[in-house]
Amino acid sequence: MKIDLLLGSDIGVWALNCVPTDQIEQVITLDEPLAERARSLGLKTILGNANSVNYVPARVGFSLHYQAILKPNLIAKYHKVYNFHPGYLPWGRGYFPIFWALWEKTPAGATLHEITAGVDEGPIVAQIRVQYNESDTGGSLFRRVREAEENLFLEYLPRIIDGEDIPAHPQPAGGTYHRKKEFYELKQQAEWEKMSSRDLLRLVRALTFPGHSGLEVTLGQERFELRLKSVAMG
Repeated sequence: MKIDLLLGSDIGVWALNCVPTDQIEQVITLDEPLAERARSLGLKTILGNANSVNYVPARVGFSLHYQAILKPNLIAKYHKVYNFHPGYLPWGRGYFPIFWALWEKTPAGATLHEITAGVDEGPIVAQIRVQYNESDTGGSLFRRVREAEENLFLEYLPRIIDGEDIPAHPQPAGGTYHRKKEFYELKQQAEWEKMSSRDLLRLVRALTFPGHSGLEVTLGQERFELRLKSVAMG
């Protein structure tokens, strides 16, 4: 069975190198370099938002860090469409689940789930919980969550392509959900001077990712970024 791959970021490039091209119906992405990579492999490639592009979906779709939220009318065109999420659902729904796990002290991990109309609310196929401690930063936890996502991808994608009936179960009640806006409000407007030193350090750790700015603070007329000098491996 051929599948659609809805891909984003560098893990999308990794996925292209893992799946035999004869098992891919088409690649849908919003990332131009990723689209170029798919084309170089001879794959049918759609550059754009899947919700607004006219295409005939395969029977099954897989979303791996695809940047657009799929709308119900598109989801309905697939027999099933799956998503690999860098959070331990139902904790970490929405944006930046690795950051929120560290900041809110909630479970972290990776989840393979069916996509439904609710954002990150679909039935769970499989999960890997990733432990962390107070030496972890966002960057160190990200690396271990990424490895968990890759392990889920390598284990379950071939089974579903082979037509195996993989059961899924509803998500438990509770958990957390965060919008992108919440992350940037905390990052840029946190009342850090009112925080305990322990909470401030945890916030800076959670915001410490290689190549990304940390906590943005204002002192007088000056604006600064706070992040750890070195990234703990955890």
